[in-house]
Amino acid sequence: MKICDRQCCVESMALSNVSNVTNALRFTPEGSFKISLFSDLHYGESTNTVGPPHDAHTADTMAQILSAENPQLAVLNGDLITGRAKSGPSNSTLYIDSLVAPLTDRHVRWASVYGNHESDRGLCPDELLERETTNYPHASLTRRMVDDPDAGITNYYLPVWSSEEDNSSSAIAPELILWFFDSRGGQACEEAERPGSRRPNWVDDSVVHWFTQTRKSLQEKYNRTVPSIAFFHIPTYAMRAFQDASFAGPAAPGLNHDVVKQQGYIPGMQEYRGQDYAFMEALLDTDGLIATFSGHDHGNDWCFRWDSQLPYMNLTGNGLHMCYGRRTGYGGYGGWTRGGRQIELLLQEEGPPRLDTWVRVQDGTVGERASIYSSSDPSANMSQGSDYLRTSGAVKRERWFVLRWVMVWVAAAGWYVGGYDM
Repeated sequence: MKICDRQCCVESMALSNVSNVTNALRFTPEGSFKISLFSDLHYGESTNTVGPPHDAHTADTMAQILSAENPQLAVLNGDLITGRAKSGPSNSTLYIDSLVAPLTDRHVRWASVYGNHESDRGLCPDELLERETTNYPHASLTRRMVDDPDAGITNYYLPVWSSEEDNSSSAIAPELILWFFDSRGGQACEEAERPGSRRPNWVDDSVVHWFTQTRKSLQEKYNRTVPSIAFFHIPTYAMRAFQDASFAGPAAPGLNHDVVKQQGYIPGMQEYRGQDYAFMEALLDTDGLIATFSGHDHGNDWCFRWDSQLPYMNLTGNGLHMCYGRRTGYGGYGGWTRGGRQIELLLQEEGPPRLDTWVRVQDGTVGERASIYSSSDPSANMSQGSDYLRTSGAVKRERWFVLRWVMVWVAAAGWYVGGYDM
């Protein structure tokens, strides 16, 4: 396990600095906190042809959703910019200004998670963070709390406080913790030691260590379990295992048009090598974790409740809910209607908040709400409408393509590819 020498210092600074943010995130006096989740924006593609109108359509989609939902926070959940479409890093970060314009125009703060497309020869994720935090110091809440060079960039947490509490006292606990994890992937940028080399596409062990130590420190500091939710771009293998086992139609409302390309995914490789096992285990071990949210697979926007042992896994779910967002951007692949997942936390008289979530798409259509309760509640469940996860024709066809990939790779024995992601 690779642990940065300054890890303990970073954890200590994180605990002290985050709780003293002057413009803290807060629940409303009515006890609600709403997040608009935007995934896979893919700004900056095909700059001489369809790229600019695609970016304009993406901005319009975000603007319509923000105006309709009026959230307290937006989460940009990966693949904000398509780095491989850029010829150099000099102007790539300028796309940050374009993609956050719908947010700044409406005075909505945001927190970013970087995806696999934020790192390529023409784009360095640390430069994105610098532009976010330098140009928008009061609007961007994106942070970097893990210094290990293999950890990625956007590993951090944010507290959400009660509407009335003075969080200047270290003894007062927040009502909610938002966790953000960098699942990496893509290619190393020009400034890296090995530019163009593939980056591992899973949450690094150094981040898992930071996560487990930080949540322990938070619990000790506040002498209670603070409810939480988590965001990361590439979904875990649990979502792939659930999809593979779901021919009978377990309740999981939403689009299911993509094979899950989970952390550690390599095209044509069916064998799961456990790259995200430690991360999934840490998520399951987190008391009070209500749900996780991912992007990456443009044709999926379903949720499921992980409450059993899934095929080919040694981990047993404890009721944790795992959800996709909704693909927002007009760049990238697929023609599904663009939109964004909405997340609303509602404080209860007793126990953890209730989480309501739904999808709003560009034409104004709003999907049915699903109510999610903490996995630590033995009666926890997800209530939703009558939609079910069914294996689409696209998924079946892609599974056949995967089988063909395996046959080709066997015939071309000796070719090895590591850490690939879409």
